[in-house]
Amino acid sequence: MELRNKKITVIGMGRSGVAVANFLVSREARVTLIDQKKRQDLEEAVQQLNPSVQTRFGSSTLAGNEEGLILSPGIDINSSFLEPARQQNIPIWSEVELACRFTNAPIIAVTGTNGKSTTTTLIGQILQAGGKSVLVGGNIGIPFISLVDREAPDFLVVEISSFQMEAIEKFRPKISVVLNITPDHLDRHKTIAAYIRLKEKVSENQTESDYLILNQDDPNTKNLGQNSRAQKLFFSARDSVKTGVFLRENALMLRKNATEKKICHLDDLNQVMQWQVENVLAASLASSLLDIPLETIAETLKQFTGLEHRMEWVRTYRGIDFVNDSKGTNVGAVQKSLESLSRPVVLIAGGKDNESDFLPLQQVFKQKVKHLILIGEARSKFRQILNGSFNYEEANSMEDAVQKATGNAASGDVVLLSPACASFDMFIDYRDRGDQFKSIVHGL
Repeated sequence: MELRNKKITVIGMGRSGVAVANFLVSREARVTLIDQKKRQDLEEAVQQLNPSVQTRFGSSTLAGNEEGLILSPGIDINSSFLEPARQQNIPIWSEVELACRFTNAPIIAVTGTNGKSTTTTLIGQILQAGGKSVLVGGNIGIPFISLVDREAPDFLVVEISSFQMEAIEKFRPKISVVLNITPDHLDRHKTIAAYIRLKEKVSENQTESDYLILNQDDPNTKNLGQNSRAQKLFFSARDSVKTGVFLRENALMLRKNATEKKICHLDDLNQVMQWQVENVLAASLASSLLDIPLETIAETLKQFTGLEHRMEWVRTYRGIDFVNDSKGTNVGAVQKSLESLSRPVVLIAGGKDNESDFLPLQQVFKQKVKHLILIGEARSKFRQILNGSFNYEEANSMEDAVQKATGNAASGDVVLLSPACASFDMFIDYRDRGDQFKSIVHGL
């Protein structure tokens, strides 16, 4: 793809936008990077830019002479300021679409509402253990575009968000993985149906030689890809599958060509990964399609201890296990976290409401939660679904929440931070929230 002297505007000066702008300049494109924020709020990003990148701050107005637009994930493709470009049929792409056009490496794309980062990381580690050269990135941290200029790997493993799927045309993974779909980002996507369609787009350009891996246990995923030509495989923690990986008597089983083989036993894994069995099943299945020996898959699973802020065991204190699931920022994540635990739970939840429907939590709270501690702006919304039928109390800080949770927990219980909300009312981000929780727990 020829970029020299092409006039391209990149919208959004976050990590992805900076990486895209620098990449385009390296290909001798004429690049303008714009952002609605003021320069003083973006100085750190500006310092990372190639000096040849033109910048415009405090504005989203297009110049009108663009030959292409690249959107950062935070920019809605339906934004009104993009209408002139749409009317002129100017290409509007996501960073993912741009990146895929500059690599010949097979792509493994992982999407879904919850578990993407863990599954992406785990697939990368299994492939590396199997002797493959692998680059891992995407929404997980390193922008996809930043990987394409590196030495060509055997595989690219990338986490893909619904935001990135809004502006694709030719993006085609060798393997697509859809982990689960529960309501999230509806402030942007408006309806769950629209959100599901975006997740399904990960497979729209796949061919008969490609694979689409779906969660058989999730009603929103198991029937996806009806119009996709990819070969469909499934994973399940509840039932056997025709082709794929499933759990039988706590053993991970691979079924392929009517033949079954055991990968490993769930009890052999780190406790953290036993709590994230869907991610383990999906990663095992994806890796098995790439000629990785089952012994290598099993050994990597046994050694993997999970990611920070995702069902992260922090400490056992007075017989109580403290678990940090600060990345549980939506209702579906909290449901899965609670359902994975077999012991009484004292739950710390709440934060900034991201327009989620909390009602689905009502039943799982009754089944799994011994005591509830509410924090943040969403406390009143939680109270509405509880309707006086549930034992809870409120806390005004993380320290207060941990102290109250500890006081209501007994030996053998789990104190779980899994907020079902964003963090920006009380914390910098979910990492800050999780770090504060861990620091306070370690200080008990």
